Amino acid sequence: MTAPVSSRRPTGQHEWEATFGRDANGRPVPPKRHVLVLANVLGRPGDTAARHLEAGLAALEERYGYGRDGLLSTVGWGQTWWDQHTEQVGLIGAPSRMSRWEDPVLEQPSAIFHFASDHQDVLDDARETLFGGGDLAQGEYLTVIDVRNGFVGTGLPAQALPSLGIPASSPLLLGFHSVHRGSQATEESITIGSGPLAGGTTAHVSRIELAVERWHALDRDEQAALLFSPTHTAAQVEALTDDAPSDYPKYEQTVAEYGIVGHAQAAARARVNNVPVINRRDFATLDEGRPGTHFVALQRELRDFNNTRAIMNGADGTDYHRGVGARRRNGINAFFDVTRRATFGLPSRAHRAYPSRRS
Repeated sequence: MTAPVSSRRPTGQHEWEATFGRDANGRPVPPKRHVLVLANVLGRPGDTAARHLEAGLAALEERYGYGRDGLLSTVGWGQTWWDQHTEQVGLIGAPSRMSRWEDPVLEQPSAIFHFASDHQDVLDDARETLFGGGDLAQGEYLTVIDVRNGFVGTGLPAQALPSLGIPASSPLLLGFHSVHRGSQATEESITIGSGPLAGGTTAHVSRIELAVERWHALDRDEQAALLFSPTHTAAQVEALTDDAPSDYPKYEQTVAEYGIVGHAQAAARARVNNVPVINRRDFATLDEGRPGTHFVALQRELRDFNNTRAIMNGADGTDYHRGVGARRRNGINAFFDVTRRATFGLPSRAHRAYPSRRS
């Protein structure tokens, strides 16, 4: 496994994957530790505020290499920033409910900072540098409203919740790899070509609580059927290195035969020409003692996420088998609850500090 570090920062803040390296099976390996810092703008930040934020971010970049062994970061700006502080009103749509059973808090912070590294001390330093009490702290212009922490990586979930029997090979709480070669939209495909977000992308950020005890009470083949497809066993899924063969074109036939909607099989129907349209940066969390996921999805347009999530719900599953309900025998719908949602625009690196602000 390699974890390259570079002094070169690409144009797009979201362009992380060249630094990920691969595991022994060729699967991408993202950073192990993550922190999200949500903040609101104070007053009307101008050029001085922008220079100060850029100085803080640049100092961190000079201190650490670019990659998992150093520091990866993005700064995104929410609807309130674009609508209240720029001429780009309506650029970023507000978050909304995505299924009839969820009732999340629909958040609209001004900004979100995503820091990632294999080393927790690097993340602690990044947070202290920007939001502590030093010369580069941003407290004059930004107030922190929430901090979210988490992890992703082989063995980390099993260490975090040893009583559940999560396989030591799993990087996430549900016990399987979710990112394989070809299972993500490429960074190039989600990069916006023109306009105020040219060179950047959009982000949808959710807090998801997982019923991990109920999930791990299922046997492994049941888990594989619900998470991927009922036509695949756990052993087959565990051996995957390339994109999961969910047979989504046979979705209706599979649901009718097995009375189960596979999560990956349902979601794959949102692809365009069999190519995914979102790039997931999700990671596990035990924030506030509640197991779950901080789900960070990057896509060229927020509607790409909305469409994927709507299709993932498998609401039509009951049309093909009466044993399937909105949550019953329907993917992982019965095992997760979205408690918070927010949406952001991630500009290019050159425009990450208070982008498109009014003069």
